[in-house]
Amino acid sequence: MTSSGTSTERRSARSDPGFQPWHFFMLLGMLGATVAVWRSPQAHPAALLLLSAAVIAASLVGLALYHSLAALFGSRVEERPITGRERDELLQEKALVLRSIKELEFDRRMGKVNEADFAEIGGRLRARAMELMEAIERVPAPPPEPAAPAAGLCAACGTGNDADARFCKQCGQAL
Repeated sequence: MTSSGTSTERRSARSDPGFQPWHFFMLLGMLGATVAVWRSPQAHPAALLLLSAAVIAASLVGLALYHSLAALFGSRVEERPITGRERDELLQEKALVLRSIKELEFDRRMGKVNEADFAEIGGRLRARAMELMEAIERVPAPPPEPAAPAAGLCAACGTGNDADARFCKQCGQAL
């Protein structure tokens, strides 16, 4: 399983996504609560708190309605491409999750984990592994680096030479 430190580091490494819809709805709710309190100066403080809570709750309902309509009409937020470092982090987390699944299966066979816990924890681990694999598949793998010529291999005749040799032992060509 991942630690909270790992998941926190991964989230903080990403850049700021910008202004989100929930920002708009919360600002609208706070502005509405401020106006409602300002327009009722003779109200009891408890009534002002309830009025403010009702206006903010209405803004949260608006946010939920926005998300429902966005899902209904299929609008999706474009995901930004991830960097090579983030891809490496995803690969590392995938390896950790797969190792955790193996350890969980081993513990179940040894009788250390009951079936209910195995099903719950295993389901969460498998779901996370699938998320990671899908995220990795969306990003093309970096191109492989060109292979360097083998040390001690003669370019002229292809004979293998010692690593410290300066000339080919077969043809005498300078290495």
